[in-house]
Amino acid sequence: MDSYKIEIASAGPYVTVLTISGAVGNGAQNALREELDRAETTARNIVVDLTEAVLYDSWPLPLLADESRRFEQDGGRLVVVSGHNGTVKPFVGEPSLDGLQWFEALDKAMVELLGDLASLGEWPPADTLAHGQDGARAGD
Repeated sequence: MDSYKIEIASAGPYVTVLTISGAVGNGAQNALREELDRAETTARNIVVDLTEAVLYDSWPLPLLADESRRFEQDGGRLVVVSGHNGTVKPFVGEPSLDGLQWFEALDKAMVELLGDLASLGEWPPADTLAHGQDGARAGD
């Protein structure tokens, strides 16, 4: 069994992906919380990919539901990718995990989050429109 690991990857300035893999034991709770806090400083939108995680207990899911509500209050989103993971699937749609939005694939989660940004008028970023190719402001 692979050991517990969290990998963080930036998917541009708007989304950070946390990939959790290996056996997720009880001692991993603080590490997950720290990584979520760290990820929040780089992007308002977080994807937590549990496709390769092995859950022996459900503790990560209430933590993720709480973090999802916190991100939403701060104007961001946290979504979860389950893939076809047999240790995660039983919890998908669980009513006690209100606030978690689940996706079967990472690309679907990314489309959802990036689509939200486009519909909120955040794309393209304002400084892209205000600057020409040489970096000068329009009208300078």
